[in-house]
Amino acid sequence: MDTSKFLKAIEDFKRVKLLVIGDIVLDEFQYTEIKRISREAPVFICSFLYSDYYPGCGGNTVLNVKSLGGNPFPVSVLGKDPDGKTIVEAFKKLGIDTSFIRFSKKVKTNKKTRILAGGVHRAKQHMLRVDVENEMPSLSFNQKLKDLIKSCDGVIVSDYGYNTVSLRTGNAIIRYAKESGKPVFVDSRYNLKGFKNADFITPNEEEAGEVLGEKLVESGSELLKQLKRLLKLTSAKGVLLTRGSKGMIVYLKGNDFYTSIGIYGNDEPVDVSGAGDSVISAFALSVCSNLTPAESAIVSTVAGGISVMHKGTYSVKFEELKKVFEDGKDLPERTTFKDS
Repeated sequence: MDTSKFLKAIEDFKRVKLLVIGDIVLDEFQYTEIKRISREAPVFICSFLYSDYYPGCGGNTVLNVKSLGGNPFPVSVLGKDPDGKTIVEAFKKLGIDTSFIRFSKKVKTNKKTRILAGGVHRAKQHMLRVDVENEMPSLSFNQKLKDLIKSCDGVIVSDYGYNTVSLRTGNAIIRYAKESGKPVFVDSRYNLKGFKNADFITPNEEEAGEVLGEKLVESGSELLKQLKRLLKLTSAKGVLLTRGSKGMIVYLKGNDFYTSIGIYGNDEPVDVSGAGDSVISAFALSVCSNLTPAESAIVSTVAGGISVMHKGTYSVKFEELKKVFEDGKDLPERTTFKDS
């Protein structure tokens, strides 16, 4: 594979500005050491060691856009509390503009605490997750947001179901961005059908199946029919379907074919937390750097493959991605299925 086009696009990430609007939470990774089994119940008693904190959900998308070389502009609502402050401070340390983040006294910042445990000289394993969840006040579509859309190269909507981007606001953003010639990429956990006319949607197989009301088939004409119906239901122009260890599929509206992209790296991931955020970040940056959707899917597959080989919500680095295409080894295979 000639990688010169990919390397040029990756270098161009540095000029791309992406508006990332949606749900931002605080990810806490709490590391503990197993001491003994409780006499009261068949559970481990663990001693707390330390916690690491990272912006999660849409916040992880922001971090990935930044670490891949792009320029993210996060737009969200956080609680006016220590967890919200931790998120903003993490962004500021990386030089990320936080002036479009609102604070509310009425809600707490959403938080996901992953508890990891292990022996003294053993790797810590993910044992439990505890969530603090609130419905957030929805952002309004105003002149400030319009001006930001016009100044950026593309828009990522990151909807994890916490109401930060209502359907009314989300669809207004999509309409205005398209009128302004800016591509919109939508990642919605529960409401993919609600956000209409996006340029690209990025569901996994389970999310796509929920929209269709049936499980996706493996391949062939039947899968092509399902992809066509998925775009009809969402009114999107294209879909990047993530399939875990089976790779990804790209399909564009009106085509009688789809493209399959194989995996990059090991098919036994270390941790899939936040991998979808790495994928959409790399895909949006690639499309905005003039790669085709299929070429962009190759870049995002590599980014996803790098992400799942690290523990926690990992931000894929520009240098890591660039090196893969400089080496040009073991890049994902691309195949096309065409309806006969």
